[in-house]
Amino acid sequence: MQISFDVFTMLFVGNISCLLLTISMLMTLMSTLRIVAIGSGISGGIYDYFWLNDPVGTFWEAAFTSVNLVQIMRIAYENVSVRLNQEERDFHAQFLSSLAPYQVRRVLGTGVWLDAEAGTPITSQGEMISHLIFLKSGTCDVLVDDVSIGRCNAGSMIGEISFRSGEGATATVLAREPVRYLALERNALQKLLKADAEISHAIEDISTHSLEFKLARMNRAAQRIGNNLMLIKCQSHGAI
Repeated sequence: MQISFDVFTMLFVGNISCLLLTISMLMTLMSTLRIVAIGSGISGGIYDYFWLNDPVGTFWEAAFTSVNLVQIMRIAYENVSVRLNQEERDFHAQFLSSLAPYQVRRVLGTGVWLDAEAGTPITSQGEMISHLIFLKSGTCDVLVDDVSIGRCNAGSMIGEISFRSGEGATATVLAREPVRYLALERNALQKLLKADAEISHAIEDISTHSLEFKLARMNRAAQRIGNNLMLIKCQSHGAI
């Protein structure tokens, strides 16, 4: 049966397939990318079949769509099969909300939840860190050369500078009170980041935001020390 379509519809369907394929390449979330790609494959298959009468093109568009459908179903199955407890769900919402539950499970698989009493060193200045730390609860003091420059509160990342640079910790972090944190083992996490671009991007975003906050804190600390030195100098001149 011959189906007729007007020229406008033909041009719309033909171009929308290419447009959706292009848009899918701009997506950073794999699930969204595949959904848009499925739209491209369906419209491309319709165009090849009804207007071009191209069985080869139709077959490959159908294959392209089928592959993406299978991947979407796989992701959905993995998400449904993942069970996160309340602590893990809190970590997901607070730090990695852009990732799917199954990806968060992979991240959690590289680490362990730990508790530390007040005064326990979480990192030591100059020493290589073995874990990337996500502070769930409690407060820590941050010291550089035994001088306090600030605090880390719940929701902070600890050790990201050493993790990225491969050098020793830039500061000592001491638990000010009982704390609970997630420690992600360095080597296991680095392997995971290489294997999953979305997880790598998410960790990179958190690390960048944490570094920006810490640089601002260090600038404020340096300014405060400078002001104190200036005040002492002025008081000394006044005494003379």
